Amino acid sequence: MFSYYQTTTEYSCGVDLHSRQMYICVMDRNGEVLVHRNVRGNNFEYFLKLVEPYKHSLTVCCECTFNWYWFADACMDAGFEFILGHALYMRAIHSFKSKNDRQDCFQIAHLLRSNLIPPAYVYPREKRAVRALLRQRTTFVWKRSEILTSLSMGVMANGNKPLNSCNKPRDTWLEELRAVYADADPILMLSVETSMHMVKEFDSIIGKLDWALHKHTKDHFGVEYNTLKTTPGIGVTLGLIVLYEIDDIRRFKSVQDFLSYCRLAKGTVASAGKIKGTQGGKIGNGYLKYAFHEAAVQGKRRNPELTKYYQRLEAKKGKHLANGILACKLARAVYFMLRDHKVFDIGKLTRKRAA
Repeated sequence: MFSYYQTTTEYSCGVDLHSRQMYICVMDRNGEVLVHRNVRGNNFEYFLKLVEPYKHSLTVCCECTFNWYWFADACMDAGFEFILGHALYMRAIHSFKSKNDRQDCFQIAHLLRSNLIPPAYVYPREKRAVRALLRQRTTFVWKRSEILTSLSMGVMANGNKPLNSCNKPRDTWLEELRAVYADADPILMLSVETSMHMVKEFDSIIGKLDWALHKHTKDHFGVEYNTLKTTPGIGVTLGLIVLYEIDDIRRFKSVQDFLSYCRLAKGTVASAGKIKGTQGGKIGNGYLKYAFHEAAVQGKRRNPELTKYYQRLEAKKGKHLANGILACKLARAVYFMLRDHKVFDIGKLTRKRAA
C-alpha cells in the first residue's frame, strides 16, 4: 500500500514535462487556477517568472519520466518544494476521455492540492552518475552474455560439442573456438571473429568500469559495502548493484515496502472476500530483483547451510518457487542488515518461525 504526499504549502504547481516543452498549472488550496500555460523550450527562467508571485509557498510536482533530473535539481536550487509523482500510480488515479498536456498538468496540480500524489523517490544528484555507470556496466554484461550464447549455439549447430567459456582464460577459449572453425566457410569465420572481437572489447571495458566503481565505493561507502558482502551470494558486483539501487534503506518504512520495491512481492486482487489473482509484479526496481535472484542462485551453491535450507524449500514448494522464496529471504536479511548495521546471520534466515 503506497502512501500519499501531504502538501503543506498554499499553492500547488503541476507540470507536464516533455523534452522540448512543459505545460504548467498553478492552483491554490480552493482549486482556483492562477497560471495555466505552455513553456516552450523548457525555459526555466520563464517558468520562474510565471510562478514568482507564489514562490513563497509553492510545491512543484511532475511525473517520473526519463528527463526529470534537470527539472528537479533546478526546482530545488530555486528553493521550491519538489515532489516526483509515480507515473503509473498517478495514471491509475486520474483519467480523461480526451488527454492532452493542458489537462495533464491541471490534474497533477489538482491531485497535489488534494493530497493524492503517490510520490516516487528523488534519487540524490551526487550518486546518479555512479548508478548510471553501474547500470551501463550491467547492460554490457548482458550484451556480452548474448554474444557468448550465440557463439555457443553456433558451435552446436555445426555438429560440435559446446565449449565452456567459464573457469578458463579468455584467450584459451578463443583459440579452442578458432580450432573448431578452422575448416569452415570464410564468411562464417568472419562472423565468428567479429563476435570474438566484441567479447574481448566488452571484457576490457567491463574491467575498467569495475575498477572505477569498486574504488569509488570503498572510498565513500566502504562500511555498507563490506556489510552487504557478508551475505551469501552477494559478491563485489551484486553488492554494488544492491547498494546503489537502494541508496538509503531508511526511505522504506517497513520490510514489506522494501520487498515490494524489489519486485519480490506481488499485490493481490480481491473482491467480496475472495482473492481473484495477483497484479503489480513489474512495479518496482528490476535491477534489485535481478540482483537478489542471482544472489539466491550463487548462495545456494556456495554456502552449505543455505544449500540445505534451499533443498528443504525445493522439496516442499518446488524448484521455481524455492528460488523466489530464497531471494525474498535474502532481501529481508539485507534490509535488517543495513537498517541495524549488522552482518549477515545465517541462523536468523534458516530458523523456523514460532507457531
